Amino acid sequence: MPGTRPLIAVASLLALGLRSAPADSAEAAVDPFASQVRPILQAKCLSCHAGDEAEGGLDLSKYHDGAAALAAPEDWERVLQRVNLVEMPPEGSPGLTDVERVALVGWIQAHRKPEDDCARLAGDATQGFYPGHVLSRRLSRDEYNNTIRDLVGLDLRPADDFPADGSGGEGFDNVGDTLYVSTVQVEHYLTAAKKVLDAALPSDGGRDAFATGGLTTPTDSPVAKESRPLLSPVAKESRPLPANPILIAQPGGSLPPREAARQVVAQFARRAFRRPVSAEEVERLLTMFDRGYQRGDGFVPAVKLALQAVLISPHFLFLVEQTPETEGVYRLSHYELAARLAYFIWASMPDEQLLALARDQRLYDASVLKAQVQRMLADPKAHGLAASFAVQWLGIGPLGETVRPDAVRFPEFDAELAALMRAEAVGLFETVLREDRSLLELVDCDYAILNDRLAAHYGLPPLAGSELRKTPLEDRRRGGVLGLGAVLTTTSYPLRTSPVLRGKWILEELFGATVPPPPPDAGTLPEDDRNTAGLSLREQLEAHRKRPECAACHQRMDPLGFGLECFDAVGRWRHHWAGEPIDASGQLPSGQSFSGPVELKQVLLARKDEFVRHLSRKMLGYALGRGLSQFDDCIVDDTMEALQASDYRSSALIETIVLSYPFQHRYAKP
Repeated sequence: MPGTRPLIAVASLLALGLRSAPADSAEAAVDPFASQVRPILQAKCLSCHAGDEAEGGLDLSKYHDGAAALAAPEDWERVLQRVNLVEMPPEGSPGLTDVERVALVGWIQAHRKPEDDCARLAGDATQGFYPGHVLSRRLSRDEYNNTIRDLVGLDLRPADDFPADGSGGEGFDNVGDTLYVSTVQVEHYLTAAKKVLDAALPSDGGRDAFATGGLTTPTDSPVAKESRPLLSPVAKESRPLPANPILIAQPGGSLPPREAARQVVAQFARRAFRRPVSAEEVERLLTMFDRGYQRGDGFVPAVKLALQAVLISPHFLFLVEQTPETEGVYRLSHYELAARLAYFIWASMPDEQLLALARDQRLYDASVLKAQVQRMLADPKAHGLAASFAVQWLGIGPLGETVRPDAVRFPEFDAELAALMRAEAVGLFETVLREDRSLLELVDCDYAILNDRLAAHYGLPPLAGSELRKTPLEDRRRGGVLGLGAVLTTTSYPLRTSPVLRGKWILEELFGATVPPPPPDAGTLPEDDRNTAGLSLREQLEAHRKRPECAACHQRMDPLGFGLECFDAVGRWRHHWAGEPIDASGQLPSGQSFSGPVELKQVLLARKDEFVRHLSRKMLGYALGRGLSQFDDCIVDDTMEALQASDYRSSALIETIVLSYPFQHRYAKP
């Protein structure tokens, strides 16, 4: 178990008698690397991994002693991963004996994470290595849309017209280093503020959007856009909003206009800024009300001027975490922690319960935080985490935009189907979150999130209605991310499937492996999958990977991709192509064989801890809004221990991250 860290490997190492160095080598007596690891590298690794042209850019020849090796932990993490996957040494090369494998893996694990790494997060001597300095970043487009929805009670999605966000850190768009603010962005904020308030507060004070009894979420969209909560048996709650959640006071009787405006502005600013607002802040905002009211605009138009000032304030547009006067690691305030928690799980603002707990200074209590995590994951707004995380983790955002199947070959693929496929993927992740199911169901499960059109497209039993819902499957070939239409289409070419792209996707997105780009002279395969020169696409691929410069990567990728060949380029099941039966068999470098997605998923589940560990790293990076380093490995270890103890329940991952030191602390540079 990862929780035991290097202890098992070290015990095996000692049991095999590998702790003793040769008596005639003073260097080896104090350096196990020189005596035990370096000879293995020379015999089994350096033929490929030496010099400037080392395979994959991994030069192991430069490490002659333990001191040099320990200065490059990233290289040894790569070695450990490849050896554990039985991918190194590659097929056709002399393999590692059991004794060699134990020696190599044991040395890496014994040195990969000092036991005090967690403590070093806050150590005075190591602050320079701690990447906890997260910029007070602006809201991403999804976060802005969700926050406007919860602030004014209308799902207007104004940020859909904003410039696209970049990505950074662990590959997500909530990283402060990439969320720049340009002149164009400011112009969009000004326009959006006016449009939002015009829709939320018509000049007559009414609420046209609530004429039918109030906005409810989830909304009733035939496409069930991935930006909205999943319409399924586990997410049918409706939450009617008050007829006017903004205009909480109006002048009349003993309440003068300015005092009514003060109440409206103070309440709106408190919610928008996600913290208490001072009397001075409210007074400054009321100068905009005064200007409009004195020129005869009327109460509602004048109030809207003050509220527009709120919506273009940095305190609304940015997740502001105050910087203390002295440099160092410090704990977030209760209100800052409430905001970080809300934007992690909901991708939106804190609600009144979270703000009340922050006001009462109760969010440092672990039991209170755990209860909030459970409550928030059960709320339909947890769709925010599913939509933002799953789409970026799976890499399916470009589907239907920059990634599209050929319109002539696949005329049934259109914008609605692309949106449904993305919503299906989000719905799977949301179901695992909201039902607190095992994360392993992301690899294999007996259900899918479908509606009438998706079921018909996949050739499944017919469903009635456009509402997406959790639907039992008759067999296991489609359940999980490998059977998602969005994944299968994104990892195909416009005219054909791609075992290479699909295998690469499995390695990188499910296991965090690094697959280098092809060499310049690697050659190309045909854009279509029709039989060429008497060779099928599979036969052409098999010939391609016999080339020495291509073999190392293709031996890893292609067999995995072959296991998904029964799915066509738009995710439909097929038994034949061009009159020939589909060959969905694959053999891994380890010699393990399988055929089809059902057996492939079992192969992947045999490596479940590697999958869950990578998913934990991705989720931690998303939660922190920054890239991870070796100092975060101890948090990933903690998540693994919690997950293994809870049958991999999703809540264990979220809880462990929320309770972790880096989630609740920040490194400040005044």
